[in-house]
Amino acid sequence: MAVLDLRGGERELRLWAPVVIVGAGAAGITLARALAERGVDSLLLEAGGEGPEEETQSLHGLVSVGHPLRPGHVNRAREFGGSCNLWAGRSMRLTAFDLGPRPWVADVAWPIPLEAIEARLEEAARILELPDPSHFALEAHRTRLSDAERRLLEAGPFAPTLSLWARRPKRFARAYRRELRHSARIRLVLHANVTELRLDAAGERLAAVVAQSLDGGRLEARGEVVVLACGGIEVARLLLASRARRPEGIGNEHDLVGRFFMDHPRAAYGRVRIRGDVDLPLMRTYPLRDGKIQLGLALPREVQERERLLHHYLTFEEEHSSYAEAHYQAAVELGKVLLRRGHAGSRFDFAHIRRAAKVENFVYLLPPKEILPYPLWRAYRLLKDRLRPRRGERRYVVVYFCEQPPVAESRVSLAEERDPLGVPRVRLDWRIPDSVHESLWRLQERLGRALVGCGLGALEPGEGIPRYTDASHHLGTARMGASPRQGVVDPDLRVWSVRNLYVASSAVFPTGGHANPTLTLLALSLRLADHLARVLQPRAMAVG
Repeated sequence: MAVLDLRGGERELRLWAPVVIVGAGAAGITLARALAERGVDSLLLEAGGEGPEEETQSLHGLVSVGHPLRPGHVNRAREFGGSCNLWAGRSMRLTAFDLGPRPWVADVAWPIPLEAIEARLEEAARILELPDPSHFALEAHRTRLSDAERRLLEAGPFAPTLSLWARRPKRFARAYRRELRHSARIRLVLHANVTELRLDAAGERLAAVVAQSLDGGRLEARGEVVVLACGGIEVARLLLASRARRPEGIGNEHDLVGRFFMDHPRAAYGRVRIRGDVDLPLMRTYPLRDGKIQLGLALPREVQERERLLHHYLTFEEEHSSYAEAHYQAAVELGKVLLRRGHAGSRFDFAHIRRAAKVENFVYLLPPKEILPYPLWRAYRLLKDRLRPRRGERRYVVVYFCEQPPVAESRVSLAEERDPLGVPRVRLDWRIPDSVHESLWRLQERLGRALVGCGLGALEPGEGIPRYTDASHHLGTARMGASPRQGVVDPDLRVWSVRNLYVASSAVFPTGGHANPTLTLLALSLRLADHLARVLQPRAMAVG
């Protein structure tokens, strides 16, 4: 049996595997499967159970002292399959510009080239069941691009950003549950909440991973290699909380663990009026045979360099009432609770969702691509296009997806309060610097000028500081660096100061760009599997 449950089972377990992976979400499952294909056994530790559990989820509680996260929203799912159980499925790719040195954005660049990610991108896209990655290039859609979209891109000038979705979001637990249960090379342990990373006497290697269940079960897992494949908040928490040998925490010799916390701030900010005869097929999201695609607008590289701007992009979402912009996010959250499998349940506190998001209005404010099964969405889209009037004007909410620069004061640290297992809770101080607003306003200005210059419509700009929400993209807290003073992990994702500890998480991103991180994270996990197979296979052959 490849699946064990620490809850309700034996009180004490001691297990060994060549690779111990902490976290059975998208990265952890992908890494374990890739290692198995390369002939390497692994032990996969999951803090939750087969589905959502209120008591287990409460272990993710944190103290927020900075910019607030979405109230009532579950942005970290402590269950088999991880936060991808809540994922809407938008996938994007980073660019060489995102990874390279940009002194006005960050004091470090990615220490690996884009090619290191691109080499695994096709395999990562297959895992996510996305349309072929060639669809990320605008050239693949020249016949679908309308004349109005061409004119708008040229008038900005704007750089295209392309988002892909599969026919449905990948749910890793559902997709691989049977495979993991019958795997000869992967052993999964549920309800294994890691409470300590234990170093050896010299403090140079990780000797054991200690985990507990809420009902008193205890596990000690040992391996040649340990990989933290949890989210960007939990990785920092575990490193900081493991202080028996290093009072400052593991990997924190230069006070980098937990710092540079980033997300992708999002804001519905202003609206546009477009002539009724103007067609924007790609901007409105276009159905492909095996998924869908949406065109967004960003500023070109040369403009960002010249004006020292961040890599934001914007999209249009259809508006059906003047009420939309003010309550866009509340309606999205309510719709997620009511319409998506795996979202509803006691994990959501409806009292925190704005009362203004009335049920009779929220359906019209949600992007249908986010909540409808693909066949229904495609039929909806085709019918809507056929019935759409060609006179008058249509209105869209403008939604901005923003890059956040890494700021040292934006950080994860440990609170004084402890969870029921005795681990310090997270203290999250999320900082959104002024450069985020300034880059958004510059993008908005260009959009307004371009719409008027092309004769396509007009912008009703947003006013004041945008009201941002988080995107549940937790980045930067154990960033990759070319040296120990620049990052927590090296280019191979190994913690610089611990010979056998690695991190497979969006925590390692030195900068975030504007792209959703899941596709890049899977590519990094596959790259790590190649590296670990090279490191471990010679040892296995020597033992054999």
